[in-house]
Amino acid sequence: MPRPEVAGAVTDLPEPWCAEPYLVMSYGRCEVVRAWSGERALVAHVRGGGRRSPGLVGLGPAAEVAALVDRAVADGADGAGDAVRWATLTRGAWDAVGPEVRERTAGWSAPGEWDCMWTHAPLTGVREHPVERLAADDPAVAAEVAEALDRAHPTASTPPGDPRLAGWWVVREEGRVVALVGALRTSPGLAPQLVSLGVDPGHRGRGLAGAVLAAAVRDCLAEPTEVGPPAAWLGLYARNDVARRVYLRHGFVLGHELSSRDAR
Repeated sequence: MPRPEVAGAVTDLPEPWCAEPYLVMSYGRCEVVRAWSGERALVAHVRGGGRRSPGLVGLGPAAEVAALVDRAVADGADGAGDAVRWATLTRGAWDAVGPEVRERTAGWSAPGEWDCMWTHAPLTGVREHPVERLAADDPAVAAEVAEALDRAHPTASTPPGDPRLAGWWVVREEGRVVALVGALRTSPGLAPQLVSLGVDPGHRGRGLAGAVLAAAVRDCLAEPTEVGPPAAWLGLYARNDVARRVYLRHGFVLGHELSSRDAR
């Protein structure tokens, strides 16, 4: 039976989890309250690191992650002192958890399915286009980006005024932004997360997505990190096959297929 391990940080977890890219990039500033590891899976109870509430993150084969979540809840991971308010697990694990977990999460949101991708190297196979980097803290830039996203990515979840944004990379034509991507730091010293990739519908099919991605990745890799190696990473909805093909074509790795839920 897996035993909980107390660990101060992700980098204190047992191998290979202490260097696992998603854990390091997304939770590298969190405190690991406890962790449960099996032969091929891990569930960690984390808090802090810029997150508003404690939660569970589980990686590995879905059935093994589900078994560890059951164990974590049985061991009191959902206790009052650090009550779990969200969980991100390998896709399929939610379907395999036991009745106690199902009961405790009955009122939570429906699973949001997404993929985590990353790169530690410059992108490849990119067409050349002039790309500008814009300062994210400029109100004029925020207004221009908002207008561009209305055309290029109206469902983008990161607002142009998000204070975590490090910048926007854009392609202009005739003075108008026609392609863009942003990068933000979820916590200081962690690898940046790319957000809100979009190309104006009238300018698609010309390699502009690859151009802004390549420029953003180049700059992200040049920034030093305090936890983990330089990298750029992103999350995309599981159903977004078009974007996934773009990312894979240019060198991103599909790291994890995940499902997230939170308490309402």
